[in-house]
Amino acid sequence: RDPAFTSFVEQPELAVMLRALLGSETVSFVRSHHNCVMTKQPRFSSDTGWHQDVRYWRFTNHNLVNAWLALTPESSPNGSLRVIPGTHRSEFSADRFDDALFLRPDHPENAALIERAVQIELAPGDLLFFHAAVFHFATRNYTQRPKLSAVFTFHGEGTQAVPGTKSESQPEVLLA
Repeated sequence: RDPAFTSFVEQPELAVMLRALLGSETVSFVRSHHNCVMTKQPRFSSDTGWHQDVRYWRFTNHNLVNAWLALTPESSPNGSLRVIPGTHRSEFSADRFDDALFLRPDHPENAALIERAVQIELAPGDLLFFHAAVFHFATRNYTQRPKLSAVFTFHGEGTQAVPGTKSESQPEVLLA
């Protein structure tokens, strides 16, 4: 929750892109989810299963966008993201998930879906925008150097945190 993060997200160019992506005149920076540095350490990281970030968040709808800022190079060997484009527009039956709400790779429909995944490679300073309901995955870091990314979440005026949930536990920042 360092002010450096708020300073980054308050850049006018970022607000312009987010307004276009969210289809909203106003955009809010969510401080209760993400708003952190994600790390994949060489010997201590793990695989992150196929998931949607909205699985545990509580908002009036799922129209949220993540901004993933690479702080170090991101590639397949160090656990960069893989995404399944378009999955934020799909509905999935409960049998396609495990108990922790990860997409089950052994389910035949999921296996076909996972084959469409795209590997994302980023250089330091690259910024990836993706819908918070897009399925994404990352392997552990197989290199000798840490992988670092700063991750932020945003929503427009038609999306609000549900009162009394963790999603409203931190004040949001309205972007100019």
